[in-house]
Amino acid sequence: MSDSLFTLRMVTPPQITEKRIKAVRLKDGSGFFGIMKGHIDFVTAIEPSLCYYLDENDREVFLAVDGGIVSVKGGMVTITSREIFESDDAEKLAEIIENTIVKRDASELSFLNMIQGIERSFMEKTLEFTRGGS
Repeated sequence: MSDSLFTLRMVTPPQITEKRIKAVRLKDGSGFFGIMKGHIDFVTAIEPSLCYYLDENDREVFLAVDGGIVSVKGGMVTITSREIFESDDAEKLAEIIENTIVKRDASELSFLNMIQGIERSFMEKTLEFTRGGS
């Protein structure tokens, strides 16, 4: 059965993980698509989504992918993403997403608002200075 397996490489900032799998299902701008051994080489941007792969024992393992790039080259599939969460329990994965990605996005929005406030203040002070204000 190993002749149907190929390598899935998952690359995130903290680590690189490799698995031997039978198939993977991902999502790009056109919708969901599947990859099996022998797929042609290609590259596409993937969207934040819940996906899955079939391991060597035909078990579904769910992935929460925070967007990124997937490439197929020379029989290897590489997913490069900011974060990838993996679990064989979809409910547990949904909980991880809620506790991690959603909170991170809210924190990033708060940080972005702070930076925009600093930029606005800088521009106001610059305009005031160039107009000869005190």
